[in-house]
Amino acid sequence: MLHPALQLPGMALWGLLLTSRAWAQATPWEPYILSPSSRTVRPVNISVQGGNYEVSSDAEGHVLSLDTGAQASLDYGVEVGGLVTLSIETLVDRSEGPQLSLAFAESPAHVGPVSDDATGSIASQDWDRELNITVDAGDVVTYTMPQERFRGGFRFMTIVARAPVTISNITCEIGFSPSQADLQDYSGYFYAPGHDLLSRIWYAAAYTAQTNIGPVDTGRHLPQVQPGWAYNSSTGVAGPVLMDGAKRDRAVWPGDHGISGQTAFLAFGDVGLEAFNNSLETMFYYQNESGRFPYAGPSTRSFNSGKESDTYHAWNLIAIYHFAIFAGDQEWLERHWGNITSAVGYILNGVDSNVGLHNQVGANDWGRQGTGGFNSALNALDYSALVSIASLAKALNKSDEAEAWSSAAEGIKEAFNGHLWDPDASLYNDNTTTSLHPQDGNAMALLFNLTQDASQAKALSKALTTNWNSFGPVTPELPDTISPFISGVEVLGHFAAGEPDRALELTGRLWGYLLDSPAMTGSTLAEGLAANGSLYYRGASGYNYDAAYTSMSHSWSTGPLVALTTKLAGLELSGWFRWSFAPRPGGGVQRVQSGFGSPLGQFSVSWTLVDGDFSANVSVPETTVGEVMLPWECETLRFDGRDWTGPFVDKVGSFVLEANGCDVDSGQ
Repeated sequence: MLHPALQLPGMALWGLLLTSRAWAQATPWEPYILSPSSRTVRPVNISVQGGNYEVSSDAEGHVLSLDTGAQASLDYGVEVGGLVTLSIETLVDRSEGPQLSLAFAESPAHVGPVSDDATGSIASQDWDRELNITVDAGDVVTYTMPQERFRGGFRFMTIVARAPVTISNITCEIGFSPSQADLQDYSGYFYAPGHDLLSRIWYAAAYTAQTNIGPVDTGRHLPQVQPGWAYNSSTGVAGPVLMDGAKRDRAVWPGDHGISGQTAFLAFGDVGLEAFNNSLETMFYYQNESGRFPYAGPSTRSFNSGKESDTYHAWNLIAIYHFAIFAGDQEWLERHWGNITSAVGYILNGVDSNVGLHNQVGANDWGRQGTGGFNSALNALDYSALVSIASLAKALNKSDEAEAWSSAAEGIKEAFNGHLWDPDASLYNDNTTTSLHPQDGNAMALLFNLTQDASQAKALSKALTTNWNSFGPVTPELPDTISPFISGVEVLGHFAAGEPDRALELTGRLWGYLLDSPAMTGSTLAEGLAANGSLYYRGASGYNYDAAYTSMSHSWSTGPLVALTTKLAGLELSGWFRWSFAPRPGGGVQRVQSGFGSPLGQFSVSWTLVDGDFSANVSVPETTVGEVMLPWECETLRFDGRDWTGPFVDKVGSFVLEANGCDVDSGQ
């Protein structure tokens, strides 16, 4: 069944309605894939210091002969995670104590005899300590870490010899994305020739999300052990689950899913959707009678103490919308419709009838300060949730709910601009009683279309750059902090405002640093930074100045993958069995290839832009409908070789769009 096309504002005044079959492309992007080719991985480099030692190799890899006090640091080359197995030989009896110890680190800055911190934050940066190993003397012993010592994220492992010992056949059995037979089997892809950093960022984001897809029973044990770590707790109702981080917290956080759920789907298709779904099912299971979703999933102190979050509730509804349009499963949507309407009711019940905005009662959020009141981020999220869920109601022919929720959303938007807009700063205030201009509320206002016209959006986009330093945006609502989570929303917001150059400048600045700084893993994206670019993220706000606690593989930091696929390349699922092709070229990018798989079929695009001439090859599934929109005025438009003036055309199969003499400056 074809769905009626919808004209979207702010783009060229033409569109396209069509159905198609997927088509195959070449794969020049494969060299960017960071995932291991096997679930059994070995170190690629070893550095030894202190004491006497000998390093050799055999058919099973490195062989280390270490005297007491020798310390060997092993580098796996990329972030890995799981359980380590070693072959150990020693002549020292176990009665004399541990013969060796293991310590793990994500960042090169924390390589040493003590692990980085996955369990708790402490100023001395030594909560987790080391894993001591004792084996029988004499014969070679095969040792595998106990299951409860599962280490979800590390690149480096340090072995300290506490007695003379020979170690060989050193492996790590990868524990992440457990249902994926081939870790290098990506259903999504991105490639921008001549812009290597963008392609590298996309694949680092994908790998970050992959390392965050974890077995359900590898959550952090509570109460937290100290010293040491234990990750053997259940995180949801089924697994695998989409977690917040590889090393920690290894839990379901619904706010993160507003970004990470999209990333997991766009990069890994069904594999990503499986984990995304299990995380959402966990939220549905623990939804309370008021309709509110939990702030966090099981195996977190926030869950156990009953902490509440209005923003994460709204984020969860947005994530539900994303999953619904990605999966296209009407039975799933109908089955959960009661939960969804109850969750929408929670939002509507929180809107103050006099002010027209939601008063934030559940004030927990992504870590920022100063929450509460008629918060701009909350109300932007509520607006997006209402608009999104209303569109699903319309698709299910639930017209009364669709109209009521759309009307409520428009009321929030009107009040949002009436109460929170600061025309002198071209920014929204954090709430009705402060002059602080937050990054989160303003970035969300851009992305979710809270602005009233294009000129306001562009002014807001420009004003957000006043937060930028040489590493990225320093968020006003959490001093001394750069948040890749909120900055990813900002990147998407700049694209939405028609400022792709600015979006890509921020992408290169912050995510180039997250990828290439010597303190990073070089393969995954960190949770956050201090304003000076160090790993002392949230040092004064909950993390106790413990840089070793900062997660170096956190999927809420993967916003650029979503932006590069859906905004720069421009092809995205935009509704129920509906897609849009609305590329936003910028940053000097002249060629892009991108695509993603879905239960609906394969979506693919390849475009070029040279001297004002644009050409695109697009393929979409035959069960879907969509629109094509360009950001410029062009002298001629041709569709499959024929002159085309629009507004809509029915077409089955792939198509070629050509636009010549485009005023590319008009779209910036």
